[in-house]
Amino acid sequence: MTTLSTKERILNSTENLIAEHGFAELSIRKISQQAHTNLAAINYHFGNKQQLIEHVLERRLNNLFQVREKMLHDLNQGNSAMACNLEQVLHAFIAPALYMINDRHQGGRVFMKVLARAYAEQSESLHHLLSTRYTPIIKEFAEAIHLACPELPRETIFWRFHFIIGALTYTMGDFGASSRAKQMPEHEYFNKSVEELIKFGVASLTADVNS
Repeated sequence: MTTLSTKERILNSTENLIAEHGFAELSIRKISQQAHTNLAAINYHFGNKQQLIEHVLERRLNNLFQVREKMLHDLNQGNSAMACNLEQVLHAFIAPALYMINDRHQGGRVFMKVLARAYAEQSESLHHLLSTRYTPIIKEFAEAIHLACPELPRETIFWRFHFIIGALTYTMGDFGASSRAKQMPEHEYFNKSVEELIKFGVASLTADVNS
């Protein structure tokens, strides 16, 4: 049995509390109680609650965006000016996020709930990370979409990609909860979610801009 460090217990406890109760209800005292540690330990490892929340998000999102970036670079062979198949570009963005749901080492369903809450509650920590650390990768995908759909204005791509991300976030946060999920094996539901989200994305990005 693996013994978790104090830092890992704090991160896991914070993640679980956010998933269950949201960001507004989170307090250092509740975290210390669940992590079986004291307030001083939290301050020592993370400084304050805001920095702790950023660490919780960052330890999962770093890997997610690294996987996305690698998949995109495998498609365009490291040449950002190379046009790729739109369906494959969307797969590189969508699939890694849903893979995380079944990977407990990446937080699994618990972190998916955290991420869904972060979007829904407009978390300042998530906004900061997306706007500073992960924006370059998101822009790479937006550019890859533009190359795959050159007839589509960049502003239209911005809005439609934004809505695709929203649909993905909803799917991540509600994964396994729908009546449809109960009617099929989990792996089948997962594969179907990836497939349908990609179809949704392709349809939205290839639709006539004037229609």
